[in-house]
Amino acid sequence: MTTPTPSSNTPSKQLPAFSSPVPRSVPHTGNTNMLSYDSPAVLNMLNDASAGMGGVGMGISMSGLGMSSLGMSASAMGRADEAERSRRLQSIIEIIARKPGRVSEEGLLALCKRLGVQVEKNAAEAHSWMLLIGDEAVCDITFKDDEIASVNLQTGLDGEQEGLQFGPTGSAILVRSLKPLPGQGKINVTLERFAENLEKLLNLDKLGNPQNGGVSCYNAIAGVYISLRKLFEHEKKMALAVFAANTPHRSHKAEREVLCKKSGRPRLNGGSCLGLSLEYWMDRRQMVSAKTPAQSKKGKEKMEIDPQTHTSYLEDDNAENIHVYSLTIECESSPSTLYNPIRISNEWISDKIEKPADASDANATIDSILLDTPSLDWQDPKPTYLEPAAPTEEAMDLTSAPGRLPNIRFVAKFNPPLVVPYAVHVQLFQSVGIEPRHEDFRPTTFVGIALRPGEIDPGMMGVAESTHEIRSSRKILRVDTEGNETDERHIMSLYLPKIEYSRTLDSLPFSHPKQLVEMLPTLRQYALTTSLLCESFFEKEAKPTELNSSNPLSPPPTPLAEKDSEGLQIDVNLSYTPPAPRLTFYVPHPSATSPNPQTLSSMSDLLSDLLISDASTAPTHAPLSITLDIHANGEIVVAEQNIVNVPPAKEDGDVDMDAAEVVEGKIKRISRALDIVGNVGVWAEWLRREVGKGWMG
Repeated sequence: MTTPTPSSNTPSKQLPAFSSPVPRSVPHTGNTNMLSYDSPAVLNMLNDASAGMGGVGMGISMSGLGMSSLGMSASAMGRADEAERSRRLQSIIEIIARKPGRVSEEGLLALCKRLGVQVEKNAAEAHSWMLLIGDEAVCDITFKDDEIASVNLQTGLDGEQEGLQFGPTGSAILVRSLKPLPGQGKINVTLERFAENLEKLLNLDKLGNPQNGGVSCYNAIAGVYISLRKLFEHEKKMALAVFAANTPHRSHKAEREVLCKKSGRPRLNGGSCLGLSLEYWMDRRQMVSAKTPAQSKKGKEKMEIDPQTHTSYLEDDNAENIHVYSLTIECESSPSTLYNPIRISNEWISDKIEKPADASDANATIDSILLDTPSLDWQDPKPTYLEPAAPTEEAMDLTSAPGRLPNIRFVAKFNPPLVVPYAVHVQLFQSVGIEPRHEDFRPTTFVGIALRPGEIDPGMMGVAESTHEIRSSRKILRVDTEGNETDERHIMSLYLPKIEYSRTLDSLPFSHPKQLVEMLPTLRQYALTTSLLCESFFEKEAKPTELNSSNPLSPPPTPLAEKDSEGLQIDVNLSYTPPAPRLTFYVPHPSATSPNPQTLSSMSDLLSDLLISDASTAPTHAPLSITLDIHANGEIVVAEQNIVNVPPAKEDGDVDMDAAEVVEGKIKRISRALDIVGNVGVWAEWLRREVGKGWMG
């Protein structure tokens, strides 16, 4: 199979009916009827002309449009234009008014007034304020020279359950939300992040106030956390048993294994998220940060925090390089007659955690039954009923009847939002017992939503026979055999052979935490795929889109600057449909560009022993072709490759098991290398180095 080139264009075979046969270099003259008003380019041209020339321009006469017959005079159009300007100006003013101000006493008081938060001045200390956040939370904030000195959050949850410290850990998050971000000046710090957290606390209180039945959302979320934490600690013990006792960072590696392969890692006020979050995927989970906790005299890791709270981890200090995907568990208003309401319980899972596989058990999976492995012992807590309302003068007041259920449900919010195929989107909603919303029928794709959000989505092009391509340029740090560091430029091209529609997962209601745990293997497939492709193709600043000169419907390659037009060309084909995303990589053979390829990047110490050299095979100049499938739980599987020689079967049909085992080990190391580094460019350089050493078959 040949490698597609960045300059290749694969437009549709038939010229669209509305495109002009005249070359683009020859201007149209005279007859304006040749222009089709269905063309986005023509409509944009007319809009631009109207905006810049009062509605008349580009040689098009407005008299033929019958403006007078429509009752639209020039003066009327002018008055409408003034009214539109006033409306837009008023809209801008309202948006600015809703924006929180800068961090200061005045800004804080204005924010509390807008949100309806009662504020009391602390008489015992100057510049200190008490924020009464409903009935279950109080926050004391002290300023010094108009800067934050301290924040102390207290909730009704503190002290009720062993190991639950919502107030102290929440205070740390609120303090960080009022401090400058890395590289940000103090004068530019606003109350926006603090306002988001404050509104989250207000929502919990509003849902649980006496008017809504008096059910504590804090206690409901705490119960889910206790059950998920119980499951996490059990799975962590099992993961620790796999690692040798002298394994460096053994505890951290075990936790990350549970995070990415098992039931996820629950955290209460962890990282920058106020509330409960269930972390389910982490980029580069096998790379432990150099900023490790100090070693005690006994040789054990000394935790810098209370081990019961689990609020700080190594990756928290390296958030720029290690990206964590999580589900934030909150509550929202919902009629109890339409969806299962919240339940307050700590017993969502039994103390035994697991139970023997049983074919008659509805919760047992097919794998656990076939392999005779234990399954999770989930439980269904009893419903939580509201307290009877106070009697009223109304004779028939149904709201005061006993046995009422709260009109509140659990909801998981995706942080960050996750793009999945449309079929997976429907499947996940149906797995929690509801039908997905159908108000949005836009033909959106993964590339349009996740990689090029500022450009026209490929799904809206309406061309099924064209191959869409986007391009990017990346610098990869390489280290030669002598330890010298150089920057290697990669020109990356991503091809989409067919249009595959996708949707964004922002939030998903659920009634039982087991529903979240059961969907994690699927979410990890698309979290890993998103991470790999965003690392190589996401552009922070959207570039202008132009119509392709050969086919107006076929989008052009993403333009590259002239200085970025040279480098190592790496091509990627993407298939995003279920059951698994498929990525096919085409990497130039090292002999085709350089007889002495350099070693890979600074991550070489993680990959140096992954492949076994085999100098008996002769290199070839064909591009390195590797097809990878992203399976459940983010497992990378090599589907096809032309790197490792697969020994042929013997004449009698038997297979050399020893040789087959060696080949299988080499092929698995190809996928394992990408799993470790999490960067397509670094992985490609590693492949080229190993092939250059004579390992390719």
